[in-house]
Amino acid sequence: MCPLSTLHHLSQADSKSSKGTKAGNGSSSYSSSYSMSYGPPTPPVTDPPTPKPTRSTLPPTTPPTPAPSPICCNPADLEELILSNVYNGDIETTFDEDPAKSAMEWLAEDACGCGFCTELQLIQRYILAVLYYSTGGPNWTKCGDAASDATCQVQSAYGNSEGFNWLTCNSECDWGGTDCREDDESGRLRVIDVENNGLNGKLPPEITALSKSLVVLALEQNQLQGPIPSSYGGLDKLAVLDLDFNDLTGSLFDLRNMEKLQQLDLNANSLTGSIEGLGWDLTSLKFIDLSYNKFTGTIAPEIGNLDDLTSLQVQCNEFDPPLQFVKCPSKILAADDVICDNVATNCTCTNSTSAAQCDEGP
Repeated sequence: MCPLSTLHHLSQADSKSSKGTKAGNGSSSYSSSYSMSYGPPTPPVTDPPTPKPTRSTLPPTTPPTPAPSPICCNPADLEELILSNVYNGDIETTFDEDPAKSAMEWLAEDACGCGFCTELQLIQRYILAVLYYSTGGPNWTKCGDAASDATCQVQSAYGNSEGFNWLTCNSECDWGGTDCREDDESGRLRVIDVENNGLNGKLPPEITALSKSLVVLALEQNQLQGPIPSSYGGLDKLAVLDLDFNDLTGSLFDLRNMEKLQQLDLNANSLTGSIEGLGWDLTSLKFIDLSYNKFTGTIAPEIGNLDDLTSLQVQCNEFDPPLQFVKCPSKILAADDVICDNVATNCTCTNSTSAAQCDEGP
């Protein structure tokens, strides 16, 4: 195997090293050989935020002033606002079924009672409520007790590792695992980072409506199922997408609009299909981990055009050799067991994972 990269990972070193163990699955066969810790890039502000320190005390968020406007206490107006800004005015979209139904019912009560009532706050709080109800929020390990205004601690490298329970009368910027922009007074949500917290359900497409501000979406080491919504390809400010160690299925979405994406971490799922023609070379990717999935076909040759790519992990899939785009030797790889580091410095590819090890899982 070629020497390990010295590039720093986009998330905390101890956070990524801890990912080697998945509940019930033992230690990872690859993460023990990677001790990378990527720090966030320097400004502009759309780059990944600096991981936040744990706060020992956190006073309750003061509700905004002035008093709630009439829209806050008018369910019909709230529905119209959400339909226009989250669902693009789709007249077929209704709030008759969960998770939208529960999220809308909560928002109607929350907006009138808590006073977080600007259009931005209403939209962000609704989208987070949809995520909460989509993933069994009341049963989360931590930060899911909407009836308690107490603080909670959650594993979160970029968001509030200590924050308030979700869906409480505190700013959505202060809930556990979230964070908003600190460089202006807009309060735009830039981080959703709730790791290893018992999230169980499907990823909601409503998150796409945060495309103007969301920089980090990290929901790794949970029990998320189903496909990654194709609309996530519209999150054009996103720098970090980390969904590894879940039960996600389906194919990978188009990346050509994700110019700022630097970290794509999807290992240890059950994703399928081809990864060719997705616009890889239009991103800013430095770190790609697609290992331990069921991808097929050939490795997208445009990945070789990523000037800043330093780590590519594709072992334990069903790709067709050879991997010529990284100038590696042409050879048959029984289990697609390839780890390539330092691509820019002419790495060598190594059969570091046997077919039996792939069957055992990460």
